Amino acid sequence: MDKENLQTKLEVLQANAEAKQEELTEILQRLNVAREELANAGKPKLSQDDMVNLVDLLQGMFHDILNDADTSDLSPEFSIGYDNTIELDCLDMSSIEVHACDIESVLERVFNIVSDNS
Repeated sequence: MDKENLQTKLEVLQANAEAKQEELTEILQRLNVAREELANAGKPKLSQDDMVNLVDLLQGMFHDILNDADTSDLSPEFSIGYDNTIELDCLDMSSIEVHACDIESVLERVFNIVSDNS
């Protein structure tokens, strides 16, 4: 083969490789969509309005819990920085508890909770 034929062959192979790469990209995108659909197949559906309502109620619950926390139980630890500024190093929030019953009450306001036996 002469140089011109080899150059043409190279260009054809390069074009084929680019076409296959585009095809592979499209197939991978469809594969990811199919994986996402499969992952969501067994999940219960939740409307956008219900989700917004649930998020608002949960945010309110956490807001109330943080507002009701006794700040004397937080055990803050301070330090002095290199530029003589006082810095908060640690704030122990382990005394702030979120109880399961708080979350359950929020969920009961949004959903009709039924037992697994029914």
